[in-house]
Amino acid sequence: YTEEQLNKLFKAVEGESIEAAVKISATYGLRRSEVLGLRWSAVDFKRKTISIYHTAVRNGTDVVYDDVVKKNTSFRTMPLIPTMESYLRKLQAHQKQMKRLCKASYIDNDYICKWDDGKPLDPDYVTSRFGRFLKEKKLPHIRFHDLRHSSASLLINRGFTLKEVQEWLGHADIASTDIYSH
Repeated sequence: YTEEQLNKLFKAVEGESIEAAVKISATYGLRRSEVLGLRWSAVDFKRKTISIYHTAVRNGTDVVYDDVVKKNTSFRTMPLIPTMESYLRKLQAHQKQMKRLCKASYIDNDYICKWDDGKPLDPDYVTSRFGRFLKEKKLPHIRFHDLRHSSASLLINRGFTLKEVQEWLGHADIASTDIYSH
């Protein structure tokens, strides 16, 4: 997506179950496993950073949450962009309110991308809902993973070097980053 298309997507996805996953993935170029494994403990509002070191992946009928990323270079700490900081603060306040409202039925955990009852979003759900959502909103079809491509392209268009984008995306090999730089 172009920057204009991403802005339309961000507006359209407000209030949707996949809102946080879409906005965070597109902003930081995260893999689906990384955004769904993202925890509040990885967000440091004081230091203004966000760290990627957890994942959530489907393994058969189970979703496995782990402290492992794809490669060592996938572990990374990035700046907490002001617009994302504001968004995350509002999201955190909303989740605290939902925890108070749901009381004992709330599924308490540290994950950022979850339902209002606290249950973490399922990777397969995010993929299928994203496709249906784009169709419903008559937005151009892309895969959820293409949000990562969009992030890389925007960074390159704004003058970031391929090396900087490689580190942002957590690629071990710059050749992988070059693929995203269309």
